[in-house]
Amino acid sequence: MSESIWTSPTLLAQFRRQPSAYAVTESPGDRKFIAFMLATAGPGRDDRVLDVACGTGAATLAFAARCRGAIGLDFAPAALAAARATAAARGIANAIFLAGELERMPLADGRCTGAICRFSFHHFVNPARVFAEMARVVGANGWMLISDLLSADDPAKSDLHNQMERLSDPTHARSLPAREFEAMFAAEGFRVAMKIVRETRGAFADWIAFNHTPPERAARLRDLMETAVAGDRAGLGMTRDGDTIRTVRASATYLIERD
Repeated sequence: MSESIWTSPTLLAQFRRQPSAYAVTESPGDRKFIAFMLATAGPGRDDRVLDVACGTGAATLAFAARCRGAIGLDFAPAALAAARATAAARGIANAIFLAGELERMPLADGRCTGAICRFSFHHFVNPARVFAEMARVVGANGWMLISDLLSADDPAKSDLHNQMERLSDPTHARSLPAREFEAMFAAEGFRVAMKIVRETRGAFADWIAFNHTPPERAARLRDLMETAVAGDRAGLGMTRDGDTIRTVRASATYLIERD
C-alpha cells in the first residue's frame, strides 16, 4: 500500500463518511455479489483463499465456509476488528484477519491456493505491485478472482474519467482499462479463464450519493461532466435527459489461472 493514499487522513475521513465502510451486516446487493463470486470461482474444500482489501470480511467469511481456510488482509483496524467479531459470533474458526501493507504482504510465498479482490484495485496507487504480491502469495496452479471498475482504452477518455472519479471520491487512484488488467495478469504468468463485464447505469445524483461527496466537490464534478457529456469525452456512455446527466460505468470480473 502506498502511504500517499492508504495511510492518509484523507482515506480514513472518506471511509468514515460512508456508513457501509464498517458495516458488519452486508446489504442484499453485497450478498448477491458474494454469491456470484463463489459460483464463479468454484473454490474447493482444500483451497486456502486470500481476500485482499477485505474490509469487514463478508467475502472472507463466505469463502472460509467453503474452503480449508481464508485470510482477510486490510489496512483499517476498525474494519478488521468488526471482521474478527463477526467471525467469533458465527463460530468461524478457519478465517483469520491481518493488518498489513498490500505492496508488502505479511504472508509467505505460496501460502494460499487462491485469492480474491472485490472492487479495490482502483484505490491502489501501484496496482501492478499489489498484483505481483498476490501472485507471490498464490502458489503454483493457483487462481484469482478480481472484480473492479473499468476505464476506457483511449488514454484521454480514461484520464478524464479518473479525474471525475477522484472528485467524487478522493481515495480513488485510477480505474484501469481492460487491456492493462490483462497485461498485468500475463506479466505474472496468469491467463484469463473467464471475463464477465457488467454495465451499471446511473445519474449524477447516484454517483455523488454513493460516495457521500461533499457539496463543493460535487459542484466541481457537475461542471466537469457538463463539459464532457457532448461527444462522451470520458468514455462513460454519457447522455443528457433534460437537466439530468446519465452515465454507463463498466466493471469486469476476471477469473484467472496460472499458465
